[in-house]
Amino acid sequence: MKEAKITAPKKGAETPLDAKVQIPGFGVMTRKQVQRSIQRYVTEVGKYVRKGEASKAYAVLYKRGVLKAFLETEIKHNGE
Repeated sequence: MKEAKITAPKKGAETPLDAKVQIPGFGVMTRKQVQRSIQRYVTEVGKYVRKGEASKAYAVLYKRGVLKAFLETEIKHNGE
C-alpha cells in the first residue's frame, strides 16, 4: 500500500489545492476535497434553516466534529 505524502501547513504560505492534508480524527484529503466538503455542509445547514428545522441545523454545526475539523484544517493551510 502506498502512503500519502501529507503536506504540513506553513505560516504565510498557502498550500496548493492538490496537496494532501491531514484532517485530525478524519483522515487524509486534498485541499480541494476539504473545500468541497465544507461547501456541502454549509449548503446542508442552509437547507435545514430554510425548512425551519433548527435542531437539524444545530446538529450539523455543533454535534458533528467533522465540519470544525475541516474548517480548522483549511484555515491552517490557507496561510493565515
